[in-house]
Amino acid sequence: MNKYFALRKTNRMRTKLLTEESQAQLKEVIRYLRRVSWDFCGIELVRSDLLDIAIQANKENQELFHSISDAKTFVDEVKPSLKTLRAGDYFWYVAPLYFFFGWGIEGLLLYPIIGNWVFELSVGYLMQLVVAVAAFCILFRRMMEQVGFPPREHWLKYAAWLVLYIVILYGTGWFFTQIAGNLVLLRLPILSYSIVCLLLGAGLYAIHFWRYGNDPRLSARI
Repeated sequence: MNKYFALRKTNRMRTKLLTEESQAQLKEVIRYLRRVSWDFCGIELVRSDLLDIAIQANKENQELFHSISDAKTFVDEVKPSLKTLRAGDYFWYVAPLYFFFGWGIEGLLLYPIIGNWVFELSVGYLMQLVVAVAAFCILFRRMMEQVGFPPREHWLKYAAWLVLYIVILYGTGWFFTQIAGNLVLLRLPILSYSIVCLLLGAGLYAIHFWRYGNDPRLSARI
């Protein structure tokens, strides 16, 4: 089995051994780390360490954290140890999302509604795609990394960055369609287009998780 999935499965099983309060504390910390870092492999290792601490604490009739400030201190200390993404790494996170969910799943869901609609790959669309990926990486990720813990106290910031991203995405889409939308490079029926994107996205996810399973940090743990 892939080492990453093996660790994640073990962590889920061990989580059930905790008290409800410790489970809630653990869930909030891990959810926050997933929002501010895409080092999911590193986050699973952090969760494994927290489970060791929590299980021992529960044996002594204590919870994982004594207060929210303790959890915040832990998060502030562990966040810098997680990997930060380089420019090339964004491809492995953004591309599968766009292909599998954005164009694959969405296209299949829309097919019964829009029927024989044809997707047109135009120069304007490619220009919008570049802006969309850049906006996702810069606005949605770089800025979100600065949002503090606990996340429930900063939900307005999350919402604001999401709205900003959507405005940029649709605003640039309209603009580039006006200036270069007629320069069509490829036309595909929506069903064929969606299936191709779905398969491509699935392949990228397979490579993505294969890389996780071969992370050298897992060798010392599993």
